[in-house]
Amino acid sequence: MIAELTTITSSNSFPEMCTRMGAFLGMNEPVPENAMRRAIKDDEYANNLITCRNSVDFLQVLLNDPLNESFSESIEENTHSNGDLALKAVKAMFKWGKAGFSVVDDETLERRENACLSCEHLVKPNKSLQKLVVSQAVDKIGKRAADCTCKLCGCSISKKIKIPTESCPGAHLTQPGYNRWGEKMPR
Repeated sequence: MIAELTTITSSNSFPEMCTRMGAFLGMNEPVPENAMRRAIKDDEYANNLITCRNSVDFLQVLLNDPLNESFSESIEENTHSNGDLALKAVKAMFKWGKAGFSVVDDETLERRENACLSCEHLVKPNKSLQKLVVSQAVDKIGKRAADCTCKLCGCSISKKIKIPTESCPGAHLTQPGYNRWGEKMPR
């Protein structure tokens, strides 16, 4: 069934993919963009959509699933300027300083790092400021992603995971209200 999705996603533009997916599912309109992003990244969700093809009531439940909101922003469109990154770093340092410059315990550090290592948003830095902050990755807890940044927030992974006042910006895929680190999303 995923072969059908592969054919649909071979389209030239994202809106065209949504239109083609809507037609494939028997709808008279494109699927919402967040649902299309989720279908691309989540095989089980894509299978569920395809299984419910031509069944309007079931499709509406799937297309209006609250978990789709975590796919509402296009990752490709999410870029961070060096100025944005510098401002974010200053704010994080100030907040961390107010909290006494403490660091998370080893268990939290490992859990956060494991979540980042398994995340599709983990990337090599592309901005000059990011390249200055990262270091060489080594096989040691807290340093395994030292040469990577997060595509969602632009932060250096090995720095961010250590700071208790920081949080992952990505919503957990199966636990509403939690981030990908398994921690409550900040309000």
